[in-house]
Amino acid sequence: MFNLSRNCNKLVTICKLSSCNYTIFTKLPKKLVETQNVTKNLPLLQFPPKIRFYCSSESDIHTLTDEEITEITGGDEDQIHKLKVLLLETEVLRQEGKPVPSPAKMKVEHWKELLSKETRTGRRKYLDFLFKIEKIKENRIIKKQQKQLERKERPPIEQEQEGAIRYDLGHNHMFLRFYDSTMNNMYNAKLIRAMQFSQKIVIDCGYHEHMTKRENINCAKQLMLLFAENRAHDDPFDIHYCNLKKDAELEDYMHRFIPTMYDPEFPLNAHESSYLDLFPKENLVYLTPHCRQELTEFDHDATYIIGGIVDKINNEPVSMAKAKREGLKMAKLPLDQYLHWGSGSGKSLTLNQVLSIMLDIRMTGDWNHALRHVPKRKIMQDDEFAMINQRKNPWQSSRERNYTQQSVSNNYNRKTPPGDQIAP
Repeated sequence: MFNLSRNCNKLVTICKLSSCNYTIFTKLPKKLVETQNVTKNLPLLQFPPKIRFYCSSESDIHTLTDEEITEITGGDEDQIHKLKVLLLETEVLRQEGKPVPSPAKMKVEHWKELLSKETRTGRRKYLDFLFKIEKIKENRIIKKQQKQLERKERPPIEQEQEGAIRYDLGHNHMFLRFYDSTMNNMYNAKLIRAMQFSQKIVIDCGYHEHMTKRENINCAKQLMLLFAENRAHDDPFDIHYCNLKKDAELEDYMHRFIPTMYDPEFPLNAHESSYLDLFPKENLVYLTPHCRQELTEFDHDATYIIGGIVDKINNEPVSMAKAKREGLKMAKLPLDQYLHWGSGSGKSLTLNQVLSIMLDIRMTGDWNHALRHVPKRKIMQDDEFAMINQRKNPWQSSRERNYTQQSVSNNYNRKTPPGDQIAP
């Protein structure tokens, strides 16, 4: 059910009874004509004296194009009617002084999101969010213009000696300046070299149907951070995004976060096909947290697969089921062997954290060093672990507790996994 705001009904009723021209707003009018004392001939309707209603002439209103309306509603008559009601409700909120973004800043996806919300509270919260984003962007532009004016009004610095070279900001200096474009070219060249000689790693993007809209957005953000962290590493992987369907919701959000991902010169491998069609099956190892086999040693000849899924709501082992169905080898990170998890913290890691762990374990072979990317809030500290042991063993002496705490700390900080012997 699409609830119509009461203010919209009031505005339509007033305009009808006062023989005032009213129209459905599609964009913000250039001039708003204030109708004064619209309640003189309406004795039955009592409104507070501070409330004023506005009407606009049809000649000053900019309408949405038919292509935009069709893209928003899909040609459905019910959706078109809801869109008209929504436009009227949005304009009423704007006239009341509520935080509503300007229609010129409203995009097609914003109207689609508003149409999907069934309650007025949800729509107002989303409009308030868009309003804040718009004002943040406007403030950035204003600050940038102010800095430019201050830079122009700044008086020139007089040289102390004639012909002397100044090395401060804005003058000549002895070092070359590295621009962002130069850094970008360096990182891209590093990825191009990784495509030729580095180890392959696969991101399985075929779980978009198992995620909600919010989870797809979070997954796309994590994939963007994953690409950035891999690009900044000294020895990056050659990442392949497989099962990335063009019409999928995940691909749409990922394309928004990485607009140049389909450019021919951009070093990103995106495939709609499966990884089974690109790599030999005997070399594939699926990393899933639901299996029993732990990844004790990193195999430099294997092609590891990371499941591109954010499962905050659905915690079913879909990645393990997919690996079993395809007959692939499975492994999980040895988190329980090296870490003591804190109470109330989940064992889930983001996609970019998993890739950072794989980058470090490939370079160093040290799990204690690689697992430093696990957030500290999820790990139990030594004093907390000793306190839990004290509760479990209340008759343990302080000397034994100190020895246990020291052994736990040494076991966590040493470079060899527990159970392995250090050669003399």
